[in-house]
Amino acid sequence: MEQSTSTDGVPGPGLPPGESIEATLARFENVMDELAVLTDPEVLDGWDAPTVGRLMEAHTRIRALTGRLDGVRYTLLSRIEADGSWRSGGMARAFTTWLRIREGVSAVTAGKDMTMARRLATALPGTRERLVAGTLGADHARVMTKVAPTSETRTDALAWLIDTRTGERATPEAFVQTVPVDFPDPAQDPDGEHTRQLITQVLEDAVTEGTLVTGEGLVLREAGSLNADQFRIVARRFATITDPDTDDVDDDKAALGEFLDLAKTFGGYHLAGFLTDEHGLLVTGAINAILGAPSAEDTRTSTQRRAQGLADVARVVLDTNQASPGAAIPPHLNVTVSWTELIAQATRTREGLCLTCGQTAPGRTTPSRTPSRATGAEAPGSSAGTSTGAGAGAGATGTSTGMAPTNADPPAASPATRGPAAEDPATGSAVTVSGLLSGGGPVFTETGDRAPRALLRRLACDSAVTRIVFGPDGAVLDVGRAQRTVTGQMRRAVIARDQHCVFPGCDQPPSRCEVHHAITHWAHGGNTSVSNSALLCWYHHQLVDTQGITMHWTGKPTTTTGTTTADSTTGTTTSGTVPGALIETGWAFTDARGHRITLPEPIEAPPQAEAA
Repeated sequence: MEQSTSTDGVPGPGLPPGESIEATLARFENVMDELAVLTDPEVLDGWDAPTVGRLMEAHTRIRALTGRLDGVRYTLLSRIEADGSWRSGGMARAFTTWLRIREGVSAVTAGKDMTMARRLATALPGTRERLVAGTLGADHARVMTKVAPTSETRTDALAWLIDTRTGERATPEAFVQTVPVDFPDPAQDPDGEHTRQLITQVLEDAVTEGTLVTGEGLVLREAGSLNADQFRIVARRFATITDPDTDDVDDDKAALGEFLDLAKTFGGYHLAGFLTDEHGLLVTGAINAILGAPSAEDTRTSTQRRAQGLADVARVVLDTNQASPGAAIPPHLNVTVSWTELIAQATRTREGLCLTCGQTAPGRTTPSRTPSRATGAEAPGSSAGTSTGAGAGAGATGTSTGMAPTNADPPAASPATRGPAAEDPATGSAVTVSGLLSGGGPVFTETGDRAPRALLRRLACDSAVTRIVFGPDGAVLDVGRAQRTVTGQMRRAVIARDQHCVFPGCDQPPSRCEVHHAITHWAHGGNTSVSNSALLCWYHHQLVDTQGITMHWTGKPTTTTGTTTADSTTGTTTSGTVPGALIETGWAFTDARGHRITLPEPIEAPPQAEAA
């Protein structure tokens, strides 16, 4: 774009004296070079580097300048598009394509820029002026372009005149009638020139005072005191009031666009979808309610905690049988595993050390049984069965399933096919790698995918086990009754003692906990008893099983000390609890390195003032 000049060298109208776009940009580029030198990392790390306070102020000013530059750029884009000369040469048929090719930006960026430029030019002149002047932030301007002119009715409403005294729409004629003005007699102003001047003056004064504003100006009045997120609510409210029908259409589109994809992929499941605001808030509320506040040692990210929370919501629904209360078999998670494999995986060792906790893993001793009779969940052999955690009873929260024993022994492997021998932790006999492979390993019953070993350890603590006996041809010979590894009476006793998750700092209720074999794991020969059981929430149950954390009972304290008060008159002292402090649960936790896991030290209460 060339600068127009007259014959005497004076710049044409519309341009400041002695300047052009090219000259101004050249000066700006020189200033940017200087700024780049001043903000070089070596300068900022030098002995005379500016203070952090100065850097904060500079960052704020740079952001404001960036927004102003964007405003100028949007102004140029709308004029370039309207001119149409960009079509010459046939490089592109759409302006966004031309912009993408010329400036090397992505299609998404080009589309967003053009949406901003077009709406600022046609529907939001006040927003554009404030953005260029630096009195409106770039984020606030984006909110206006995305929310306000989203329908023809809303675009018209941005140009409405609003009387701020009443909040009602007004016309210039109607507004003037509400203002006391001494209009001249028509005989004294036959052509009406003086009357028009008075009306113009009244309207200009009303605009200056803010009594008469456009719909756009009414919304922008709130921008100065609100951040962009808060300002979005105001703009959204304006759009709803001026055109509620468009909101109804958008709501219908959102409802039709809802979807949820849950697809099996490598190592797990991929989740993707879209929910309406209503359903999204319901899911978010349920996840947040079940998550609670993170404990002190919880290092997971918020996204990781939300993933766990979604799974926990499913556990609550299935464990309490709320989804299908009339079903003969409540919905649950099933895992299929042979009895030998359950023991071998739960107590898997290398050189006598457990792969889970790194400590000595004693073999589980079980009574010998004849091959022709396999009953209960403790029968040895290559048995198979299913366990489920959808059992009844207070606090029943297990959701996994496993395999109970059968009496069909695996075929002996020939010396040529037999792999390296290892000792079966359950029976002490030799187990071959080929034998383990032939069994298929623990799998999820529904999909046949591998079940994690950590899940089997949790299964052994708290689940319902169903014994299924298979014949040599794979036919089901017998199905035993589902038996819980922890009975209802025992669970109630553990809940009465522990009351919540006993991991330090955690207070998840029993409905979100599982019963863990605390002192000696079931797979290591531990008894299923109240003294060997403790409540752990789903997250801490997995943490204890996979991180080599051990537990032992120390007993609940008979007295609680948190604050000590001295009575100067009697010479006695009394102890009490600090409000909000967690009471000891009676369980002590030790990590794999032998360090005690404890709560952070409580903040001491301020000393009480001495009595006068």
